[in-house]
Amino acid sequence: MPNKRRSKKSKGAGALKKAKAEPSPAEKAPVPQDTESTGAAQEDEASKRFVDDLAVRGEAAPLDEEGNLPLEATHVIKKKPDGTVEVKRARFKMF
Repeated sequence: MPNKRRSKKSKGAGALKKAKAEPSPAEKAPVPQDTESTGAAQEDEASKRFVDDLAVRGEAAPLDEEGNLPLEATHVIKKKPDGTVEVKRARFKMF
């Protein structure tokens, strides 16, 4: 019965290697010069967006007078004296 497998091509001394294409300078992503200050600003912006999104979806709420969290909320909103907001996860979402 004949062998139905494909034969492997041998890479002998005469075999050519394919060169990998280098991306052009225009295709490379630009590297920011001051990554430390932009990174901190992006983190601050991302955390503010996260807190705002939680509040819009109703997943974050302050505690009521009795100290209970509403059933639909998953995060507790705590306001600090300096005016900033702290969000702490209280539970997972129950569908």
